[in-house]
Amino acid sequence: MKEAIGGTWLFQIVIVFILLFAGYMCLAINHSKAFSIKSEIIESLSRHGGVDNEEIADILSKASYRTRGSCSKFNEKSCADKNNCWVGYDRTGKEVSNASATFCIRKVDIGSSSSELPDMFYYQVRVFYQLDLPIFNSLFSFTVKGDTTLLYHTNIIEKGADN
Repeated sequence: MKEAIGGTWLFQIVIVFILLFAGYMCLAINHSKAFSIKSEIIESLSRHGGVDNEEIADILSKASYRTRGSCSKFNEKSCADKNNCWVGYDRTGKEVSNASATFCIRKVDIGSSSSELPDMFYYQVRVFYQLDLPIFNSLFSFTVKGDTTLLYHTNIIEKGADN
């Protein structure tokens, strides 16, 4: 009888380690997918100088990415300037309420240090991922954050206009 009870404890320990390993693998896979999606969104923002809804929708549909989160928890309490607030987007690349966003984007205006230089800005991107276990569903929610390089507002001055 003693060996039967010992075997049960050993079996339970093995099950716990299998669940821990499965959880770690799920977390690593979800983090990897969120990181690659963040990188592709950053490339799209840099390429177009802003949000291109069609390209972002293609990126998310190819990766079959479905995780959602809330962007409002990243905003400061007094987010009066809309340019510096986090804005949530859904899988189609359209702006949505912050509670059901697939990813969040924030445009940060830096301005210009002189009148000769163009205005500078960059985008910050947050993509959500979760710890999903087959039995327990989503236990924890995490984010991956990234920034674009500096982008410039192009102010084209026509030649001859100053003459």
